[in-house]
Amino acid sequence: MNTKEKLREKALELGFAAAGFTGMGPMAVYSGEISTRPEMYSWVNTEYFSTLRGADPGGKYPWGRSLMVLLRNYYQHGFPEEMTGLYGRCYLVDERVVRGAEFARIKAFLDFARGEGIQVKFDGEVPARMAAALAGITTYGKNCFAFCKGAIKGSSWFESIPLVLDAELDPDEPSLEVDCPPNCDDRCVKACPTGALYEPLKMNPLRCIAFHTYYGSDITPQELREPMGTWVYGCDLCQEACPRNRPWMKSDLPTDHDLESRAADYRLPVLLHMDRVHYEEKVWPRFFYMSRSRVDRWQMNAARALGNLGDPAFLPDLERSLTDSPHPNVRGMSAWALGRIGGKKAISLLEKRLGVEEEAVAEEIRSALGEE
Repeated sequence: MNTKEKLREKALELGFAAAGFTGMGPMAVYSGEISTRPEMYSWVNTEYFSTLRGADPGGKYPWGRSLMVLLRNYYQHGFPEEMTGLYGRCYLVDERVVRGAEFARIKAFLDFARGEGIQVKFDGEVPARMAAALAGITTYGKNCFAFCKGAIKGSSWFESIPLVLDAELDPDEPSLEVDCPPNCDDRCVKACPTGALYEPLKMNPLRCIAFHTYYGSDITPQELREPMGTWVYGCDLCQEACPRNRPWMKSDLPTDHDLESRAADYRLPVLLHMDRVHYEEKVWPRFFYMSRSRVDRWQMNAARALGNLGDPAFLPDLERSLTDSPHPNVRGMSAWALGRIGGKKAISLLEKRLGVEEEAVAEEIRSALGEE
């Protein structure tokens, strides 16, 4: 068995859904697409991190001879119902900080490759979905996600992991193509409530729900709050709407007992009022895109989600955060949420705070009361 097939066989033996190989040449299709819309991607292509730099892996790693791409199925267990619609599935099982079983799987493969005398390096700048298509193990969907060929029932519930190798290995046949069913009716585009997916294969990340849950402005823009619904971290709407993903979602999967045991830690009122210890020990290790210092962003997102639930039972929680939170963005979003729920009690709570709040929060209160 040659080196290439030994690596592929080991990857599958360890439980990766697929493994493929491609060269180290520039990913011209990717770079060209991003370069046509620089205003949408300037936030990610900076001096310190740049997928455009990663799109030329050979230029970045002169010692590299091949890219190997692994697919890790992150939807191997059923997700607790009370956590769906609030958290993107991939984030709920991200173990890069906690270093659980999935981290051990990746480490085991890296150790195997190094044991074969191969220098190997993972680089998050390399465009993972493009690398997977060039390696022949995925196709694209209109929602800009990659879809697996021959595993996970053809779905997109996986993470692509590109690895730079110093071994010269024959590339697999690329599958850089869109493979959506002809009758899909662009369901993913229609499912995107903020217009981030503004046409098939065109994504504006600056309007994406996921982006605004962890990277957006200090307080979410007014026009996006209602469309963002109850999503607190991430979003799965365009994947859930895709017909290619439905078969896997209907699979009879084992329960994720670990997630079930932790679900109470992520209830919206708990997040709204959590202290720094709860945040740093129970939340941040799984959801680390937000800084350890930004507990306020989590609380703001929880307030928005409670407002969009529209349940008056949460008025006391929102009153407490409007009154007691030290963070203006949390108080401002709590005011918005009270206005969204509405009713005499909510109006009374808002009016009571109007005369004591700083101007930015007072503006939110006036808006919630319909005064501007």
